[in-house]
Amino acid sequence: MAQRDHGAAAEMLDELESAADRLGEWLRTHIVPVSAAVIGLLAAAGLGAWLVSAREGAEEEASSALAQTRADYLSAMGAQPGSIEVPEIANPKAAAEIRGEYEKRYAEVAREHAGTVAAALASIEQAGLLSADGREDEAIALLEQAFAGAPTKNAVRGVVAQKLAQRFEAGGKWAEAAERHEAASQIADYPLRYWALADAARCRAMAGDAAAARALYDRLDREAPDLPLSDDQRAQRLEMRAAAE
Repeated sequence: MAQRDHGAAAEMLDELESAADRLGEWLRTHIVPVSAAVIGLLAAAGLGAWLVSAREGAEEEASSALAQTRADYLSAMGAQPGSIEVPEIANPKAAAEIRGEYEKRYAEVAREHAGTVAAALASIEQAGLLSADGREDEAIALLEQAFAGAPTKNAVRGVVAQKLAQRFEAGGKWAEAAERHEAASQIADYPLRYWALADAARCRAMAGDAAAARALYDRLDREAPDLPLSDDQRAQRLEMRAAAE
């Protein structure tokens, strides 16, 4: 069985994150809702609509700042207009300097727009640049902070949690990775939550916690019985169940 299988959600998660040309629209459709209870209390004072408008405005501004930073980074790395892939630069020193500059710019977006969806995504981009420069511990710490500060009840929390899980997987920290995948699977608005659950089961098995892995696979069978799994993961599930008989 492949030990470095990055998981059921990895490719879908990367595609979701890297589609820069659709980023603005994605962000705008994931505006964090203001609590209905708070709106009810403020409606009599005529402040409810203002708060909603202000929140949407903050997300719009943050989205624009993130999209501009991403576009500038692609341009600095020599990407063709309209491209969403970061090209390789032949000069490693020049590439490192550009990454360093844009690591700071993404940090600025996250700081200035804290609490927004775009701030969480900016931290993901920043963590990727830190990791590319060999600063893995800093990247993990940043993602932990981003998860804690991400808007509650929002799909972006699932994205951050799984990006963090992938960092732990890369370091062979399977139990920690499983915890983050499980956290993502518990976010109702996260469209990849069942893929995250499958990844959590896989990581529990890799961590040697067969009972927890079986429990997660059983939950997956109940909640998403038609979810397609890789051949490796189907084999792993069978092994877990056979060992319990």
